[in-house]
Amino acid sequence: MINGFKMRQVALGAALAAAASVAPMSPAVAQAAAPGTTGNVIFFHPDGTGLNHFQAARMYFRGVDGVLNWDRLPHMAVYRGHMENLIHGTSHAGATTHAFGHKVDAFGSFGMDGDGNLVPPTNRAIRSLSGFSGSIMREAANAGIPVGLINDGHIGEPGTGAFLAETGNRNQWQEITRQMIMGRDGMNDTDPWVIMGGGEADTLPTTATTLHRNVNEERAQPLNSRAGLRADGLDLQAIWNARGSANLSNDPMQQDDYIVVRTRAEFDRLRQALQVHPRYAPRVLGLFAFQDLFNDRNEEDLIRRGFVRPDVAPGAVGPAPTKASRIVLWGDHTATEPGYNPPTFAEMTEVTLTILERAAQSRPSPAQRRFFLVAEQESIDNFGNNTNAVGMLQGMRDTDDAIGVALNFLQRDRRTLIITAADSDAGGMQAVAAAVPGITPPTNVLPAGVAPSIAGSFGVNPAFGLPAVSIPADGVEGRATPMFVTEPDQFGQRKQFGILWSGTGDYSGGILTRAAGMNAHLLNRGPFSERFDNTDVYRMKYVTLFGRMLPQATMLAPSR
Repeated sequence: MINGFKMRQVALGAALAAAASVAPMSPAVAQAAAPGTTGNVIFFHPDGTGLNHFQAARMYFRGVDGVLNWDRLPHMAVYRGHMENLIHGTSHAGATTHAFGHKVDAFGSFGMDGDGNLVPPTNRAIRSLSGFSGSIMREAANAGIPVGLINDGHIGEPGTGAFLAETGNRNQWQEITRQMIMGRDGMNDTDPWVIMGGGEADTLPTTATTLHRNVNEERAQPLNSRAGLRADGLDLQAIWNARGSANLSNDPMQQDDYIVVRTRAEFDRLRQALQVHPRYAPRVLGLFAFQDLFNDRNEEDLIRRGFVRPDVAPGAVGPAPTKASRIVLWGDHTATEPGYNPPTFAEMTEVTLTILERAAQSRPSPAQRRFFLVAEQESIDNFGNNTNAVGMLQGMRDTDDAIGVALNFLQRDRRTLIITAADSDAGGMQAVAAAVPGITPPTNVLPAGVAPSIAGSFGVNPAFGLPAVSIPADGVEGRATPMFVTEPDQFGQRKQFGILWSGTGDYSGGILTRAAGMNAHLLNRGPFSERFDNTDVYRMKYVTLFGRMLPQATMLAPSR
């Protein structure tokens, strides 16, 4: 094993290794719930992923004949992601639809309908499909159901933030973060149980120093700055830690009930405390980066800025199953910095499920003994929007590991729905094959001992009288680097491929919703057999959490 790849592999731990080989679903797992029966909901939002992303990830990490954990989700439906005024989804409007069950304005909505940045502003507070004055997560939490959110981006990214915050636009980071931690003004919201991701700078005032440095010059702040960004003077970390009991130690080994964790060491200490204290279920605020945990620049930019492991050769790829990159894709690139080697998305999923399960079992009423988790892997979308192929693929692997963790949980508690959906296809990615030079007849199969070809260009979109446009493909470190190599197929053969991008935006794509467990069968028959809409993600979650199938929305969200 190359030394530079060890850290990220070791960090996954034994639970995640088990997730790579989940036992097949037993028939009982997918049985329907009786009317009124309720259970847990685990909603994965691998942002920006279409079928093309999962195909590429399967080839790279499992082989063309291999099986991902995602493939083990037995029920599926084609996802329709159009918005009120756009043929495809946007991150903020898609998340609002998943959280409220109504289609909304695509260009500004964030837990509301409309754009607060327009003059005059058009945003308005809305009711969810159930009639509740807030999202499905606010409704669940206020009913006493433990809820949690995790993101490998900023905690306020739409895929998690729109489930707790209601603002005029997605760029209102400070207000989104405040509402997530302190609740909406005048609504008497119940605290979420777990929030994990990035965004430390938006939890501290401008007079405070952040633990993490701004390695990617986010938010128009200087490189490596450590200044808080809150203009209102609030210290949201102190506010969180002060809630609950009089234990202000912020030490999970002392069973503090509201804790803040910011580093790999603190996260591992939390895991240790959960093992030592089998009933311990603290409310956790995890802040593992100044802004995002991932480094969403293209490969060439990251290499130029020194985001590489110095003991790994250019173009080298670590061994399966992780195939770690030389490029530092998550966390600070300096090993002595607190943000180095942050918890992975799959690790955050594992810890959060442990906490939410314990919290649910401790609820005073049997009717409250279930939980709701929303988990977004934002990095896939951002890497795609920055045409970073290896970052996108590694994000896909992390998501698949997390799905494996959830499937293992489902084997223990079958009153659980696992459901996945994206809202758009980031970058319009396609995997392309290339023949191995010097072999006749032409073949894509890479002989043993032969290095992969250097990624070249492919011609696209020819027109009458005009040649095809030459588009460069990405290899393992971007343009003009070695192509990706699949794991062996059923015949033991490896094949090489590159990644092409349609652009840097979000596109309609071919998006598939998949599910396992309680009520998952509804994707294939009943109300969703012919059409599965983005609003139906909400309905699937609602029938599982509250035991009632709501009718599909036939009008825009009502104002409140």
